[in-house]
Amino acid sequence: MPSIRKRSLIERDKRVSFYLFLAPWIFGFLAFQAAPIIWGFYLSLQNRMAFTRNPQFIWFGNYLKVLRDPEILFSFGTTFVYTISATVLAVFTGFVLALLLEKPVWGRGVFRTLLYFPYMIPLIAVGWIFRIFLDKDTGFLNMVLIRLGLISSNIAWLQQFPRGSIVSLSLWQAGWSMIIFIGGLSTIPKELYEVSRIDGANYLRRVRHIMLPLISPFIFFQCVVSVVYAMQVFIQAYILNPRPLRGPFLFQTSPPRETFFIMARGFSTVIAQHRFSYGLAILWLLSAVILVITAFFVKFGGFWVYTEIEDKGGR
Repeated sequence: MPSIRKRSLIERDKRVSFYLFLAPWIFGFLAFQAAPIIWGFYLSLQNRMAFTRNPQFIWFGNYLKVLRDPEILFSFGTTFVYTISATVLAVFTGFVLALLLEKPVWGRGVFRTLLYFPYMIPLIAVGWIFRIFLDKDTGFLNMVLIRLGLISSNIAWLQQFPRGSIVSLSLWQAGWSMIIFIGGLSTIPKELYEVSRIDGANYLRRVRHIMLPLISPFIFFQCVVSVVYAMQVFIQAYILNPRPLRGPFLFQTSPPRETFFIMARGFSTVIAQHRFSYGLAILWLLSAVILVITAFFVKFGGFWVYTEIEDKGGR
């Protein structure tokens, strides 16, 4: 009996210590994340404007207006296009870089560091670098293309290709995807490559039948994370705005319609138009869409993700 009681006291002390160490995070989450989220949903059910004194509940009226607004639907559409483009480009580029740097060549550690380094630069700084790089008059890209004789006059990249300019940022930050793929490729047994060579499989066959199936969990992880991140694209649309940007007036000029993504439109609705409830309804609808997409990945990811654990159905 004394040993059992002593064991129970030790277990209780462990639980108390666990919750004491976890308490600061729980308090921070409830105070600075959960409470604003719940308050935002509460406001989205009202008709509150900037100076509304007695707002009224209209329940899901704002959400119905959002679903009937053609500009909002267009922003959702252009956000989906950007999400697919950025995700495919970043994942494919990271996979190619991982294949190149997987081989035991001299200095590959240096190249891995250099290619991953851009991902560590803050997004705002990267956006301004790209804005200078793509500038029509003084941009480095136009200078190089003219010197190579590929173009005869300067191209206004931000005006003529606004969406492509923003998608190119995902190419710049493909180092994160490269690191994930390098880790995934290192888990593949070398014996499989040796057996495939004996069977006469060339490099492309080894990539298709060995590499891709075995790193499919890493591809799945990157697709989910990249889609969730890309659906919330925001600052890129303002920094790469083709209109002139001047100091504190960064967010007072709306992006072009082609790059007026849903996150930016919700921000503009709340801050610029002072339609608090309507803007929060837009952002809450975006959250619901991201949740549905994530659930779709989780539900149907098992059909194409390779795993060594068989389910009850014997798949």
